[in-house]
Amino acid sequence: MRKLSMTFAAASILAALTIPLEAQPRVFATGLLNPSKIILTPSGSLLVSEFDAKPNSGRISLVTSSGVRRTLIDGLPSGVGANGPDGPTGLVIEGNTLYLAIGEGDQLQAGPTQGTAVPNAKGPASPILATILQIDFAGPVDGILTGFTMKAADHPTLADGASVVLDNGAGDKATMSLLSEFRYRPDPVAIYRNSHPYALAKIPTDNHLYLADAGLNALVQVDLPSGRWRKLTAFPNQPSHGTAGPFAEAVPNGVQLFLGRLLVPLLTGFPFAAGDSKVMVVDPASGKADVLVDGLTSAIDIAWRTRFFGGVDYYILEFSTNLLASAPGRLKLVNAGRTTVVAENLPGPSSMVLDSTGTKLYIATKSGSIMQLDLPN
Repeated sequence: MRKLSMTFAAASILAALTIPLEAQPRVFATGLLNPSKIILTPSGSLLVSEFDAKPNSGRISLVTSSGVRRTLIDGLPSGVGANGPDGPTGLVIEGNTLYLAIGEGDQLQAGPTQGTAVPNAKGPASPILATILQIDFAGPVDGILTGFTMKAADHPTLADGASVVLDNGAGDKATMSLLSEFRYRPDPVAIYRNSHPYALAKIPTDNHLYLADAGLNALVQVDLPSGRWRKLTAFPNQPSHGTAGPFAEAVPNGVQLFLGRLLVPLLTGFPFAAGDSKVMVVDPASGKADVLVDGLTSAIDIAWRTRFFGGVDYYILEFSTNLLASAPGRLKLVNAGRTTVVAENLPGPSSMVLDSTGTKLYIATKSGSIMQLDLPN
């Protein structure tokens, strides 16, 4: 009996190590506009992509380690399409260079029947929607105290292939250029199929960007410095637990580095049924994709860290537990074959990032705030 008790105690200690208990998230920063993606700067600040309902209201904010927000760039491309406002999305920063994905905006509008789309009869708000922009700053972004603003004339200039130099009037300059362009295309079912640049990642030793395209349902590889791109992996329709049919579109909404590979959450499309979503792990050399975590609901981002004895904590952000009912989202921890709900009732969580120590998790929410979750060591 004593041996059994000791075994149970040891198992309890191991479970405590592998399934840690986190504190509840708290508000870290406010004043954001419908934030889309969030990343760390080299100095540990946060960069957040945002957009409002106003055309070309896209913005990049820098949030300091004390939670103070300031504008880095304003006036970026955005528009209100059939699915609502859309603008700046994925971010990658390397040194003083920022790569920024711009969503489809209002290039398309609802078509004659449900599930179809046609070109916007009024024309898009900007000619550089559905692109990747390259922004080269003269110095580290953390040291820029006064924001830049894109002018209306800068949009067609970039679309024509020329660079634009932004000046904030405080001695700082940023050179902006169009790196890659993505186009909507004819589709036998939807009339036109959108391309929706949504998330970006870069492997430090690899001279490519990796883009999650939520319109083409693909992982795209972008060559640097040419900007030429190719579809690396196409994600086919996923089996669905919903009542609208046996399949749902995959809809990749994130991409994160993982030990030389890439983790891609698949949110899935209508009917957004519980259990349809998953996280894929992709080999960037071959494009081969395998399921890492299945049985999720509207997964939109993932973060990970190594733990004791070589284990890995996978934190998975679910945008909503019931998207059709506008239910709030939640954060899950997958560790040692177990899944634990860490935080619930998150107001539209759209992205997250771990700090450099792996002990703080920052979660951007559509309510305009960033939440901080302190993780156990």
